[in-house]
Amino acid sequence: MRKRRNIPTLPIDFFTDIDNKVNYQKILYSSILDGVEQSIKNNKLSFVMMRVNDGKNVKDVSILKESFKTNLETVLNFYEQTEEYEQCSRIVKLINQIK
Repeated sequence: MRKRRNIPTLPIDFFTDIDNKVNYQKILYSSILDGVEQSIKNNKLSFVMMRVNDGKNVKDVSILKESFKTNLETVLNFYEQTEEYEQCSRIVKLINQIK
């Protein structure tokens, strides 16, 4: 049975919510890691990173395969700064798998 990824839904103002910035970063970066990992495993060209809720509609935000490496490098930088080295190791392995 295939494991379904939990796609986070964030409010439209998440980008300007300074008080919760680190929490949102952790949510998004975790979603990027899981999404890239599953996309590589299943040979997918994109994945939905998150959903944005504006109070009326929910829109998907996707990441294309061409952007996997750039996104992972950003995530790696974050986890290096927060000294979460197990995640760093996971990210480096994913970067090396991208063709």
